[in-house]
Amino acid sequence: AAPEVDLIIAAALNADGSTKSETTVADAVEWCWNEMNADIISLSLGGEPDPENPLGSLTADAVEDALANGVFVVAAAGNSGGAGTEVTDVSVPANVGGVIAVGAVDINGDLWERTATGSDTEGAGGPERVEPNQKPEVSAPGVDIVSTSDPSLSIPYSYSTGTSDSTVFVTGALALILERHGGALSTFEDPYDAIMLVKQALAESCQTSPLQGGEHHPRWGYGVLDATAWERAVADAIVS
Repeated sequence: AAPEVDLIIAAALNADGSTKSETTVADAVEWCWNEMNADIISLSLGGEPDPENPLGSLTADAVEDALANGVFVVAAAGNSGGAGTEVTDVSVPANVGGVIAVGAVDINGDLWERTATGSDTEGAGGPERVEPNQKPEVSAPGVDIVSTSDPSLSIPYSYSTGTSDSTVFVTGALALILERHGGALSTFEDPYDAIMLVKQALAESCQTSPLQGGEHHPRWGYGVLDATAWERAVADAIVS
């Protein structure tokens, strides 16, 4: 993360990673930005969206409130991909338009087999998603990441895999960008416009794979995170 960053921890999940309740998660999101003045909310969590009402949840509502107030939200795209899955979109709240949804790749830049697939639309028959809000937006390292262990284990660190792990890499890169450009971004009359500028810079700066088959891929996103290129793209966009 950025040097001297302040971390705000909200206990919105149980010890095993399961959700306490949707109200708890929504309240945690609201607490982070409204009471603790967080600049970024990082959510290594998610639930399966309702195809008929993909944004109809307390968590999605709380995230949209945060975005409207200029708070960046980075969320795990979900681990529902791969053969035989019936899930047709990224997780909630990664499916919210202004959120940066993060998929997972391995050390070689290849897709993790279970990284979620994003939909072209918001739910069944919903509006089409357009750049820079197509889902997911970006992929980052998420396979065999050294992380803190489950409390039930006798070792402090172990390997972890999933989009929860990849999410924090994007959050750390974003923290560095805000450390350098937060002042300029705070001058926008509409704070949501600043979020869109940063997201557009992300879309234009990702490392693409020949296997993507276009500018956006429903699992890779716009490509793999390139933190240095992202910061430069933000700087260029602010100047222009």
